[in-house]
Amino acid sequence: MDHLPHGGHPVPLEIPYLSKEPYNHEGEWLEYPSTQGFNLDHLRVNAFYHYPPDTVAAFLQSWLFFGLIFSVLPFKPDVDDFLNDNEKGRKFITTSELPVYFEKWKRGVEMLSKEEKLSLWRKNHLVLEDAHRTICYISGWPETMPLTMSPIPPVSREMALSFALLGRALELANREILNPEAREDRLGWSSGSLLLEHMESQGWCPFLVAGIDHTFEIDGKYYASTIGPPRVQRNHRRCTDEMCTYRSNGIQHVTPTCPCLMFSPDIDKMSEILAEDKLPLLLFVTNSDGKGGELKVVPGESGTNYVAMSHVWSDGLGNFAGNSMPACQLDRIQKAVDSLYHDELTSDDSQITSVPFWMDTLLIPNDPKLEKIKDATIVNMTQIYKNAKDVLVIDSEVATCSLFSDPLSVLHRILLSNWLRRLWTLQEGVFASSIHFLLSDGTTSLGALLYEGESRIGVGIKAWTKSHFTYRFGRGLGQSSKSVLIEAKDPDDSRDEDLSATQIVLSPEKQAWRLWDNEGAIIRVVRAVADRVSTFQSDEALCLALLLGIDARSIIAAKNKLKAREDLEKAQPDKFKSSEAQQERLKLEKEPMLTLLRLVDGSIPPGVLLLPGPWQDEYGFRWAPKSFLNGPHNSSTLDIYPLSIPREVPSKGSLDRLPSSLCRGGGGLKVVFPGFRLGEVKENCYLEKTFVIDTLPSLDLGVKEEVAEGNPPRVWQVLYRDDPDDPPWIEVRPNWQNSSSMGIIICSYTRHWQNNALTGLMVRLKGSAVEEGEKSMHVERICKVIIWGAPEYDDQSWVREPEKRVSGSWLPVTQKWCVD
Repeated sequence: MDHLPHGGHPVPLEIPYLSKEPYNHEGEWLEYPSTQGFNLDHLRVNAFYHYPPDTVAAFLQSWLFFGLIFSVLPFKPDVDDFLNDNEKGRKFITTSELPVYFEKWKRGVEMLSKEEKLSLWRKNHLVLEDAHRTICYISGWPETMPLTMSPIPPVSREMALSFALLGRALELANREILNPEAREDRLGWSSGSLLLEHMESQGWCPFLVAGIDHTFEIDGKYYASTIGPPRVQRNHRRCTDEMCTYRSNGIQHVTPTCPCLMFSPDIDKMSEILAEDKLPLLLFVTNSDGKGGELKVVPGESGTNYVAMSHVWSDGLGNFAGNSMPACQLDRIQKAVDSLYHDELTSDDSQITSVPFWMDTLLIPNDPKLEKIKDATIVNMTQIYKNAKDVLVIDSEVATCSLFSDPLSVLHRILLSNWLRRLWTLQEGVFASSIHFLLSDGTTSLGALLYEGESRIGVGIKAWTKSHFTYRFGRGLGQSSKSVLIEAKDPDDSRDEDLSATQIVLSPEKQAWRLWDNEGAIIRVVRAVADRVSTFQSDEALCLALLLGIDARSIIAAKNKLKAREDLEKAQPDKFKSSEAQQERLKLEKEPMLTLLRLVDGSIPPGVLLLPGPWQDEYGFRWAPKSFLNGPHNSSTLDIYPLSIPREVPSKGSLDRLPSSLCRGGGGLKVVFPGFRLGEVKENCYLEKTFVIDTLPSLDLGVKEEVAEGNPPRVWQVLYRDDPDDPPWIEVRPNWQNSSSMGIIICSYTRHWQNNALTGLMVRLKGSAVEEGEKSMHVERICKVIIWGAPEYDDQSWVREPEKRVSGSWLPVTQKWCVD
């Protein structure tokens, strides 16, 4: 839509004007349908089949486009300002004048009081919320509405997109003009599937497009779709939303026909520097004739300025065959590094001619004989990137941009880069003090790209982009308090122990801070890695440990055992074909992640139970996912739980929540949550996907009992979630033979149960686990459910149906569970 900025390749959206007469309704927005012969109740459930198809689209355009403009703006707009004539005289929708109207709106309310502005904001907000529901359903056809209710799309996809983009603009303008202090709702007006399909048709990788699908707002998706096709052409035919399968053919030259030689660092010199507890760095000195040169290894001491390189190995700068790189690439890198320090290097009193750099391709040895050096370097990688004066990112797609490119366009190519989706590059970015990107004609900093003037009213693309990068890389932008990995800590706590050091003696107050800090760190890291991928599964645990500041040596040892086994299998494949050998291999593959989970024992957020699968199959760890790289749409399930939880009624006040920890007998993860132990189902009955728990089955349902405030209700409803990783309901449903050996964990500490959908786990009871004299209910995970306290109805006949009903015993908020 033409009120939005674009990246140079606007998406052709011609939306015809369908209305027979201009919109001129002066009443309430919700009253307009009845004036046009449309029933509001039908519209709320998207039952468009009640009306002739040729009238629906024209009505919806009048109501959801022009009607919203008329309803939200405090003055009467001119319909003609939103229409354009094409060369054939047909009228089409335009939003080019929308910014002018927003500026007029802003000037018109300047004299209003704060209370008057808030009153207008609330009125508009309610209208936009109502419109949002209908627009989302229309935009998502046919997934969002049954074909029986709307067998054909109510409007074209282009028209639905125009509704969503307008709704987003009005939502932003309403907040910016009338209530700028309000938290942004981000209603999510549309999936923008039309825009995403356009990007894939241009050659963008489905994996990278899926990343923006789950994180961008609709106006951001529009902008991303306008930056044009990828400039580095690659074959993504086999790629999916979950994985990019493209791999480069090893190390590459700057130009394909370059004949220059390969250079490797002096390993002996590296060893000498490491033995002196210093950091090996590199300098590439080109010969005076411009051909060839020398790759020097120099010591990095305290205070040495150096640049750490960040890149994706599969992007052409990784070398699995050895620690070497062509001279053309080294020359390119050294010139880029030196350009960051141009003023210092060219000053009259400069004592140096070049600045050293650190690069994993060259300085993490591939030779198995140098395993100790490799391990020590990997353990130190966090400090390498933290101590670097600058981090320089080389991504082939971003490198096609110019210093003269529109900064917003460059930022969106970064957002669509492989560099932003790989696991290893996350720590390289979040720990950087200053982040720079190599472009086709120089380098630019992330801060410079984000330094933009104010956005126009109703356009949130720049603000969202800045917020997104600040959250990911706040340290490199001088805003550590907003970074994904940095949170404010107890000001009196001067500790610097790592996450795994949880056994030291602390006061109760300090222990609470430690628990909050550690759980919060894990939650933030898991959310940050959710949309990342890694070529090697065993790298995940190591990267997570480095991000959390945990001593990763035991994880590296587990990785090395796996690597040694892989080398043996390659050398003697026939020796490892037995089932026993395969089981041993699988055990080695699991060990890095299991080692990490043991290291964070006592700091594991209880919400980890709700993360999507597949899950570990090792006894005692079957509650844990095999991978935390499950996509951004699943990351929000790992929520922060309060440190203080309410006591059971009639007790008042609160008590400290116990930390989640591994059961000492190896039986699972110990958590504290309320829940139920199920009773018996009627003989020969199986519970359906939606069933009822009655905690007082012997009492007549007609008896009205006064329920004290804060007490759990008598009747609860449970709904099987039907998650893709859970077993089918028919395989796990409670029946008259097994229901009494099942329970439900309510993963919440709220006392607002009625009509409040809470996530829970249905579990199988395995007995009791005793630890230090305390009993836990030992259970095995079955599936996720939604559970809520049933409202009090006059007629509760639905509770009496035996195939939908089971008795149950309430388990208090202090109930300990050992979940496997």
